[in-house]
Amino acid sequence: MAQYAVVPESSSITIEARSSVGPIHWRAVGPTGWIEMQVQGHAVEIEPAPAAHLELAIEKLSSGNALYDAELQRRIDARRYPRAVIELREVAPVGDTPRYQLQGDLTFHGVTREVRGTVGTQFQPDGSVRVDGEQIFDIRDFNVPSPTILMLKIFPDVRVRLDVQAQPTSV
Repeated sequence: MAQYAVVPESSSITIEARSSVGPIHWRAVGPTGWIEMQVQGHAVEIEPAPAAHLELAIEKLSSGNALYDAELQRRIDARRYPRAVIELREVAPVGDTPRYQLQGDLTFHGVTREVRGTVGTQFQPDGSVRVDGEQIFDIRDFNVPSPTILMLKIFPDVRVRLDVQAQPTSV
């Protein structure tokens, strides 16, 4: 089983929210974590089952607008719940493609929920792998109220994009 370490400076998580005045984007560079998987060519083997752990320091999320950022940090109680964590549980290939259906646990705002989503993988000539995907979440599932900032209403469904680069640490 090969082990990979997430390269924080080459990885990011982006959150897109819809609001009454248009989209708002928060982005964080620097998630940390690891992936363990058996690779055959440019495909991930599902036996033995891959595993992964990814963490994001919530304070790293930034929209470039101090008012939006402060309200986000307040609403999600970033001081009390400073990290979002994903633990991979299951992986299934999507046909004969470099895409995989994942199941895991997402802990956010002190609430853990089972989540499912699809990611793509790209193996690089240097042995690293890039994993990317997106999923829509309802923030109310994590006990986060839909924020209102002055006259701005933010809708509860948010799109989360994952872009992770990982380097092999062993083969």
